[in-house]
Amino acid sequence: MFDKIKQKFEKAKGSVKHGDKGVVVSIPESPGLSKKDIYRNRYNYGVNLGGCFILEKWIFESVFDKGGDTEFDAVSAQTNHFSVDEAASKLARQYDDYINRIDWNWVKNEAGITALRVPIGYWHVGNGQFVDGLPFEPLREVYSGAKPWDVLKNLINKAAQYDIGVLVDVHGLPGGANTDMHSGYKNNSPSFFNKSKYVDKMVNVILPFICRDVCINYENVIGLQIVNEAVFDNSAKGQKNYYSRAVGALSQIDPGLPVVISDGWWPDQWAEWLGQTNLTANVVVDSHVYRCFSTEDKAKNANQIINDLPVSINWPRDRADFVVGEFSCVLDGETWNKTSGNRDEWVRKFGKVQTNAFANVASWGWFFWTLQFQYGDGGEWGLVPMVSKDAIPRRPHSSPVIDEHRVKEIIIEHINYWKDKGGDSMEHWRFEDGLRGGVADINAFAQFDNSRVGRWKSLALQRRAQYISRKGDSKYMWEWDQGYQRAIDEFGCY
Repeated sequence: MFDKIKQKFEKAKGSVKHGDKGVVVSIPESPGLSKKDIYRNRYNYGVNLGGCFILEKWIFESVFDKGGDTEFDAVSAQTNHFSVDEAASKLARQYDDYINRIDWNWVKNEAGITALRVPIGYWHVGNGQFVDGLPFEPLREVYSGAKPWDVLKNLINKAAQYDIGVLVDVHGLPGGANTDMHSGYKNNSPSFFNKSKYVDKMVNVILPFICRDVCINYENVIGLQIVNEAVFDNSAKGQKNYYSRAVGALSQIDPGLPVVISDGWWPDQWAEWLGQTNLTANVVVDSHVYRCFSTEDKAKNANQIINDLPVSINWPRDRADFVVGEFSCVLDGETWNKTSGNRDEWVRKFGKVQTNAFANVASWGWFFWTLQFQYGDGGEWGLVPMVSKDAIPRRPHSSPVIDEHRVKEIIIEHINYWKDKGGDSMEHWRFEDGLRGGVADINAFAQFDNSRVGRWKSLALQRRAQYISRKGDSKYMWEWDQGYQRAIDEFGCY
């Protein structure tokens, strides 16, 4: 695996200019990073395009005017009431209406968004060409006419004009990873992981097609999410089978592609599994953070929920890369009934404490749910009002300031700490190499739209392998590890 990563990063060196394509930045003592590498590895201030492709009535309801609670039922109702062609036209208008409403300048320059998470269903892929034998097969001709896959590729191109990445999120799986309506189809039980026919179709056909068609061909596609909100499963045998097969298939096509899996509401389970399977460098674990649904959260007031966040959002960042694929500033009405004071002030505090907590443990950043609504601004579900009210921080435009004097202080602190603990026999120069390598990466990322280093675990593994290939392995490589991570912690945050 690392041989492929090494080949991927060993490219000609140059200087990066904002908006350039296919160029690389030179990194002292490190192989070059292409713009695509930075897209895939930077820390994200992101937002979901909920309701764009996978239809949700509470976000965009136009296609639901003939009935239905799921996308399948709503589109079927359109087809039955009108015709296949009219249903396809209505879907196409839905896509256009949603995307034409996006204020790209605001998203880019005001909010500072680095990436969009775009939920799709397997039935959208290739404009419905892979639905044979799957639940959406009856609607094949509708999606063939509506051409959502073409729209998605146009969206990716548009985002690239603003240096914004796209995470392709296969939100809807055949049979469902859960029983929620956002799977696009009403599933009485989450049967996907237990049906080999469904898993085979995704692993052997649909995911490879997505990878070859958009992940390789578009430099701003930052990753491929292969599941959304898998249900909790103590053994998770079916989930592990799907994830390992999918990662293996995708790695053969695009070795550097971040593959995103669900934490199944148990983050530690997946950090441990990634270590056991040696897939840590390939995978990002998606955790969703909502504090408005559980009975436990409804029993708390706003202050209690906010104070509990640093404890409840405490994932094993030293063992895996995490991303917050969804969160909001919403608290339940029962919580507000127990809360006194100014609601907007509580919401601001809630949003800021959440994003601060994410910055400590979610190395790939966060994606707010969601960008926009057909009617209104979504309130505490909407990015625009939450940014405007300063509940969700705007990404800073300033570059990181790295003081050489501070770098030297850190090195001296490390040496002094180990002086009476056998330090004379150690290789403190490896700590300095790791620290300076991390600093070099931070500076290189900052040259592209003031980006920050993300995917700390994966990038450190890549850099570690490259370093060993140049300077050899040692029982003191832990010093390099500490130095690299210290650079990210000390200088790499906004």
